[in-house]
Amino acid sequence: MEEKHNKIQNYIIGGLVGAVVGVIAAFLMERSSEMEGEQSRLTGKKASRTAMGIISLLWSLIEKR
Repeated sequence: MEEKHNKIQNYIIGGLVGAVVGVIAAFLMERSSEMEGEQSRLTGKKASRTAMGIISLLWSLIEKR
């Protein structure tokens, strides 16, 4: 029972951390487009670059355990 509680807690914490990372990524993308003087548009290229950056960051954090 304790193990199940720990798994649920890990999923909740992971979901919250993921939501925060997503909001921060959206904020940074919006800000970078404002700095470049462009209209804020999410292109496939920007989305894929951001996703790969986040995945590589998370992967490096996981491997350090």
